Amino acid sequence: MAKPSFERENSAADAALRIIRTIATKPEPLNYAVWYTYCSGESLDLKAELDGYFKSKTPITTDISEAMFAKYIAPVLASMADQATRQKLDEANERLAKTLNSVMDLVASGSQGTESFSKALDKFKGEVQSSVDPKLAGAVAAMITETQKIASLNTELRTKLNSASGEIDALKGDLSAIRKEAYTDGLSGIPNRKAFNKEIDDLTFALKQKSGYLCLFMTDIDKFKSFNDTHGHLVGDQVIKVVANILAKNVRDTDFVARYGGEEFAALFPNTRLKDAIAVAEKVRQAVRGKEIQNRRTGESLGQITISIGVAEYAIGESIDDFISRADSALYLAKQMGRDRVCSQNDLTR
Repeated sequence: MAKPSFERENSAADAALRIIRTIATKPEPLNYAVWYTYCSGESLDLKAELDGYFKSKTPITTDISEAMFAKYIAPVLASMADQATRQKLDEANERLAKTLNSVMDLVASGSQGTESFSKALDKFKGEVQSSVDPKLAGAVAAMITETQKIASLNTELRTKLNSASGEIDALKGDLSAIRKEAYTDGLSGIPNRKAFNKEIDDLTFALKQKSGYLCLFMTDIDKFKSFNDTHGHLVGDQVIKVVANILAKNVRDTDFVARYGGEEFAALFPNTRLKDAIAVAEKVRQAVRGKEIQNRRTGESLGQITISIGVAEYAIGESIDDFISRADSALYLAKQMGRDRVCSQNDLTR
């Protein structure tokens, strides 16, 4: 039976302190964070690198501890902070909207009550005016006038709040449009590099909180520069749009496709194992190869284009840079092997 979470954490903490004492390093927070991460197994890459130092009998100096912290722990902490900040902003916006709606409901309720009271006084005024006591009739008339002023002010306030609510909704719409524009590639219409960075950050952060899988493929258009130089930039732009469209059509709604830069694209596949991501990559490669490119201005056939793809699966705890680098290396291998093919991280070890 597996140990309860608190027992595992206490065990990792004890082990971390033992190592700190054994290697005679300072028991300061940075060192403790490094060795707790090592003992808890939260970062397999950190553990492998430190085991390498142990194996080579290299002393673990302060510089090495600081390097381990910066490489493996600081990015995770920064990611957690960014995630928390975004969540707080979303919660603040939600609270603002709820507060405004509550105020409007109260004002509307108050206005209805004041209007009902004003109507009742109007009726009473008619009855009192027949009274023989002119002082009483005058007092009631003055009270009705003041009540009607309050009702008028409440109506004006409700109008202004309705207007403010509309302006807030419009502002939220504008902000949403601005955010979408900021995260969209202007040429291809798919998400851009900035959107990709945010998505991969969010997905890897989520995997550090719970188990799961994530795959990535990097792809670019084979011999694109030569094609661009031969047929011109307008046709080159058309090719980028065609590839982006094929990518978007051949993945699931839950997947994420982005233009990474120039003629290079990236796709993220949540809850997907490597073999399944390779199958999708092969499907995309064949779809691009089967597409004949035509010059839209002249109708001239420009033949086929091809793409090369590199696929990698995320290892829990590794840095995003290492994850992307592995897919990039597989892409580079596909180029070396003749282009128009899919290579994965498994091919890198052969």
